[in-house]
Amino acid sequence: MANEVLNWLLEDENPAIKYRTLTEINGESPNDYRDCYNDIWKQKQIVKLLSSRDENGLLVIKGKPIDDLDVFAEYGLQKDARLYKNAEYSLDLIRSWKKNDIDLYACYTPSRLRALVMLGYCGNDVMELIDEFSETQLYDGGFMCNRLLYKKPNRKSCYKAAVPGLLLYAECKRKNILPQNANKLIDYFLNRDVFYTSDKTENLFFHKDGVSPKFSKFGVPLIVYALSVLGVGNFPALHNAWEMIKDREGENGRLRLDGSAKQPGVFGKDGHENKWATFYAVLAEKYKVE
Repeated sequence: MANEVLNWLLEDENPAIKYRTLTEINGESPNDYRDCYNDIWKQKQIVKLLSSRDENGLLVIKGKPIDDLDVFAEYGLQKDARLYKNAEYSLDLIRSWKKNDIDLYACYTPSRLRALVMLGYCGNDVMELIDEFSETQLYDGGFMCNRLLYKKPNRKSCYKAAVPGLLLYAECKRKNILPQNANKLIDYFLNRDVFYTSDKTENLFFHKDGVSPKFSKFGVPLIVYALSVLGVGNFPALHNAWEMIKDREGENGRLRLDGSAKQPGVFGKDGHENKWATFYAVLAEKYKVE
């Protein structure tokens, strides 16, 4: 990794990226950077979300409680009294999705659980839901919406549903709580060279113009990071994925954002060099060689 890229990530302009670079890439103690951590709570995206709390302490957007704490998690924050009500709301919502066989369960549940794990909510209630989710894995290692599965029980799993499951399992691994079915999901991606059908004939990930789909948030780097965390970063099946990351680098080593979340102002604009995409590419490389 070039020092220029590291220095760029360590700029004061984005405390969240700076803090995560210091603690996750450089391996520094979080206790040595409490001031930087506290500055994350002052970033405009976080302040805006916290200012939306209602009389019950719930964060609310457009009249509805926030069920996904993803922004707080990506920004490197940890569980906090200001987030407790929404963490409980998120757990209750996941339970209701499963109870009512709602199709959102397969795609949205792992992203919600991933955020909670990253924030440090790893108690028995979260672990039980992770175990319940992992039990929904299909024979091929992936996941599928309930409605489609009921229509065709032997149907192959959905790639779009498998990606958030992979990202959840990676964060679980970092917390030493890896689900028992993790190897099946890892094999699901290895058998596809990460992005393809099992026969390698069809690309399941990219749009026709080569841009990552919106559901991937940070595109290729985040998925490669997850697989590296799960111990297969050096496997031959990831060769093309690493090449894709290289292709997304500018001459200065910075990556562009080619797949973003629904809140483009939070993580950047598609097509522009981006610290989040670059951070995950660097972190993926770190886990690849460890």
